[in-house]
Amino acid sequence: MIKYALAGAVAALTLATAPAQATTYNIGSSNFFITNGAGPFDPLIKAIFFNSYDSGTSFDDTFTFIIPQNGVGSGSISTSFSSALNNIVIDQLIINGVSYTLDSDASGQSAVVGGIPIVSGIQNYIRVVGTINGAGGDYAGTATFNATAVPEPASWALLISGFAILGGALRRRPTRVSFA
Repeated sequence: MIKYALAGAVAALTLATAPAQATTYNIGSSNFFITNGAGPFDPLIKAIFFNSYDSGTSFDDTFTFIIPQNGVGSGSISTSFSSALNNIVIDQLIINGVSYTLDSDASGQSAVVGGIPIVSGIQNYIRVVGTINGAGGDYAGTATFNATAVPEPASWALLISGFAILGGALRRRPTRVSFA
């Protein structure tokens, strides 16, 4: 069992005027899983997430995870078009409440994001909302977590003693006054 993630998948379908497929995936589900980082305190954790649609008109996917240490997240997401009539379009990419813009061209969409603060023990999420055209398509993304370096006790002791020595040297420095 992955200690730093919610296990299993929780599925939720919502019906609106235009039927939308809304699903929540947690780490450990078939659409969101860890590819690197075997323990809860590994300094580098990598995951992939994805989904594929061949019918419907829209989708709303949310991927959730909890990391047990502070750090910074980054990642990427992309789609690939076979034609303008047969594709999926990501309308919104939201990570922990912040919206990101995807670059689009004739062959697909993509976004690369970084510097996302991850706080220990807080549920984080990646939400992908989009439109399905024609026979559909798929999207795929990566998520990378880098732990913030926490100094060891010996490093703290060295830092504090350095400040103490510097402070003592400044205090004992003689002042010279000269008159012209």
